[in-house]
Amino acid sequence: MIFRQKAMLLSWLLTVISCSSLSEALLLCPLFPYFDSHEHAVCPIGASVPSWASNSLDSGWLKGDACHKLGSDQFCTFTHPGFNRGLGVSFVTRDAILKDVSSMLASEVVNAENGSIAAVPSYEAKQIPGKGVGLIANRNITQGELIMARTPAVVVDGTAFNNLSTIHLTQALAQAIKSLPQGHQKEYLRLSTHDDVATFEERVYKIFATNNFRTKFTNGNDFHSTFTEVSRLNHDCRPNSGYHFDASTLSQNVYAARDIRTGEELSIAYYDPLQARAARRHQLQSHWGFQCTCKHCTADPELVAKSDQRIEQIHALWRDLDDYSPASAGSAEKAELLVQLYQLEGVETRIHEAYYRAAIEWNGVGNSVLALEAAQRCLDRGELMRGPDAPFARNMRELIQNPQKHWSWNFRLPNKREPVS
Repeated sequence: MIFRQKAMLLSWLLTVISCSSLSEALLLCPLFPYFDSHEHAVCPIGASVPSWASNSLDSGWLKGDACHKLGSDQFCTFTHPGFNRGLGVSFVTRDAILKDVSSMLASEVVNAENGSIAAVPSYEAKQIPGKGVGLIANRNITQGELIMARTPAVVVDGTAFNNLSTIHLTQALAQAIKSLPQGHQKEYLRLSTHDDVATFEERVYKIFATNNFRTKFTNGNDFHSTFTEVSRLNHDCRPNSGYHFDASTLSQNVYAARDIRTGEELSIAYYDPLQARAARRHQLQSHWGFQCTCKHCTADPELVAKSDQRIEQIHALWRDLDDYSPASAGSAEKAELLVQLYQLEGVETRIHEAYYRAAIEWNGVGNSVLALEAAQRCLDRGELMRGPDAPFARNMRELIQNPQKHWSWNFRLPNKREPVS
């Protein structure tokens, strides 16, 4: 879903890679029922361990031979076929980073009950006109409910993603996907490329370029990951679902940002939705190759114009409220207006941003009651969308613990009072 530009390079670069055809890659194994059960039923992993993977590492990892140097670093393919009850995962990274990841996951994810949710799924996959496959709610889903938690098929080191040549990155991705257990491999290969492909390698590369999420690990390393089932979520500029990556379990957690009715399509935002319609449509077209047809983008021109005006006002309020200097025009009243504008725009996945600013502003004028109320609302909504370890969440917990000792206490007043002991 992110950084699709590399997929626009000439396809002839990909044909120079020696490979088997796509049909040869689709090994004979029954597909596991991804929507009938959340227990991933894959073929015996022994049958899908590749012949090249003779370099066995600790904790079940297999190192491939598709390695490429970038300066003094060497990036290779690593696969753990037994990860997450045999679902499997592949990494394209450095040996040192893989050791850190392996150590982190050893006691938490491998062979654990991660990546599954309730026995009865809240959605099903269906063909949607003009969109391909999407996920449809098969029951009412409550705001804040966990919709899915899924581990990735393939994870690429950010340095490799940004600096390896297209040919070398494609070679690594092809080996990474071929190394997965057959069920997960097939699920990956059925994702969208948004345009035609000629080879297995080209398909693998374009799927990744179209469907990867930026994922941040606890050690600060930047990665790009593809989660096959999460990638079935289509875009909407006013999505009903949001997500955050849990590095401790290597899972992408998707939550309902508002109440979702039976029969409603589940959606996420592929990019920043707080932009004018023209900017949103340009970004979607240039990065993902299609024009947005969500209700917000296809509304009457008068409604679109009013929405664009609200977004412009939101940006102006950000500038005022995020200026903590004595000359700032920020105020609690402006923060409350920001909350109202977020609500009018229907950006439920981002409303914690407005509550955060309201909490800071109310605390800034010494109103701890309203500050605590806004801070709790920020946490209730924001932790689901960004995770409990996000900096704003830590800041709000500190404010809730003791508003008077928080850095923002009375900071908007001309003469600051000392914190209450």
